[in-house]
Amino acid sequence: MPPDPRRRTAWLLLGGLLLAVGTPVYLGLVRPGMATYLLNPGILAAQSTPYLLAAALWLPWTSPRVSVVGQWLAVVLLLVAFVLYIPAITGLVPVGGDMVGLGAILVATVTSVSVGVVSLIAGGILWWRARTGRPAARR
Repeated sequence: MPPDPRRRTAWLLLGGLLLAVGTPVYLGLVRPGMATYLLNPGILAAQSTPYLLAAALWLPWTSPRVSVVGQWLAVVLLLVAFVLYIPAITGLVPVGGDMVGLGAILVATVTSVSVGVVSLIAGGILWWRARTGRPAARR
């Protein structure tokens, strides 16, 4: 029995969510001067938005095609989370200042809008292919 792509998608989204929310929490605890900016519930809610949006848009569907698209979106989101948050955690990219909260909100906003745009495009392509009877991909 092959593994369920929706379950894998959920695990990938959970990993990205933990990294996105865990980074400001970790930085706020390690650097007390940033705690005021990063341990704000609004920042943490904004950081979780792209992953919850992707889960809400892609996990309810049972179609194999939709599940595969959702899984690829989750992989991309996890890779983006690694690229954005691991350098901040490890200190490779200096993070600080009084605008760090705004930076976190901007990252979350751009990521959420990107999830929405990619979901609209992918959903439109899936709908069009289902309507016209075209195969999803030729191998």
